[in-house]
Amino acid sequence: MLLKIQPKTFFVGKNLIFLPSCHSTNDIANEIIQNKEFIDGTVILTDHQTAGRGQRGNAWESNIGQNILMSLIVKTTFLSLEKSFDLSITVAVSVLEALQTLGIQNTSIKWPNDLYINEKKTGGILIENSISGNKMSHSIVGIGINVNQTKFENIRATSLCLELKQEQVSREIIVEKICESIESNLELLKSGSFKKIKEKYLLNLFGKDQLRVFKSEKGIFEGEIVGISDQGHLKIISQNEEKYYNIKEIEYLFDD
Repeated sequence: MLLKIQPKTFFVGKNLIFLPSCHSTNDIANEIIQNKEFIDGTVILTDHQTAGRGQRGNAWESNIGQNILMSLIVKTTFLSLEKSFDLSITVAVSVLEALQTLGIQNTSIKWPNDLYINEKKTGGILIENSISGNKMSHSIVGIGINVNQTKFENIRATSLCLELKQEQVSREIIVEKICESIESNLELLKSGSFKKIKEKYLLNLFGKDQLRVFKSEKGIFEGEIVGISDQGHLKIISQNEEKYYNIKEIEYLFDD
C-alpha cells in the first residue's frame, strides 16, 4: 500500500489520497474537482484500477499492488491554450528524470509521452486538460509505471524490477522522486525556462535521428524523427520531405 509518501516538495504530493482500488485515478481526480475546491498538487494513488486508460483509448495493463498508478491535479492557469503540450513535455521529462535517479540505463521518451527502457514500454502518461477561455484552467496528469510486475501480454513491455534485476523496487521512493521532479520542472515552466525542458525532451526522444518504420493512413514508410512542433506534432523527414503528424495519424512499427 502506497501510504508512506513524503516527497521533498512544497505542494506536489503534499495532499495525498490513497484508494486500495478504484475505476481510474484520473476519474477520481475529476470527481474531486467537480465536487469541491481542490488542493493544487493533490496526488491520488491506488493499488488497482478496474478501468485504467492509456493513450489512444487503450486499456492500461497492471497487476494489483505491483505498479504505480497515480494522478496529479495541478492548476495550469499560467499556461495559454496553445502551450498545452508544454505540460505534456514537462511531465514526461520529469518522470524520465525520476527513473534515471535509480541508475536505469537506456531510458527514453516515446512520443508523445510514453516511457521506454531498452525499447520496451515501462510507463505511460495521460493528461486531461480543462480550459477556461483561451487559457488552461487545471490539468489531471495520470501516470502509470510498471514497477514490480514481471509478466506482460505485450512483448514490448518491461518493468523497473526486470531492468534493474531486482526482486522488488520501492514504489514509494519512485513516487516521491516523480513528485519532486514534477514540481521542480513545473517551476521552470512557470518561470519561462521551457527551452531547457524541451532540450531534455528532444535529447531523450525515442528514435530521434534514426531511420525508423512507421505506419500512417497512407501505408508503411521509413522516416527519421527530427523534432516536434510547438503544438506537439511529430516532425519526420521521409524521402526528403518534411511532414508533421499528430497522435492519431501515425504508429511506430517494430521488427517483432
